[in-house]
Amino acid sequence: MIDQYDNEQGYCRKLGHHLEFSYCRSEHNGKPCPLIFDCWFERLPIGDFMRSHYKPEEVEYISMGKPQKVNTLLDLIAQAKERNK
Repeated sequence: MIDQYDNEQGYCRKLGHHLEFSYCRSEHNGKPCPLIFDCWFERLPIGDFMRSHYKPEEVEYISMGKPQKVNTLLDLIAQAKERNK
């Protein structure tokens, strides 16, 4: 069951307050937050959970973590330039 840990609460370093796991597993456009492994590894068997409920390529993408701010800014600039053409 994908919702088996949904009521577990943990501190979100990204937002600065406590949240339920249900938010963390769907925060990123319906996908898990890139920090899900870092935030939950001490409280839940997060690796097993992720492998059970997500495809290997999804787990790999999430494991890569959050993109650097510079890369994100460069992507946003490129998108804006493309829209203005």
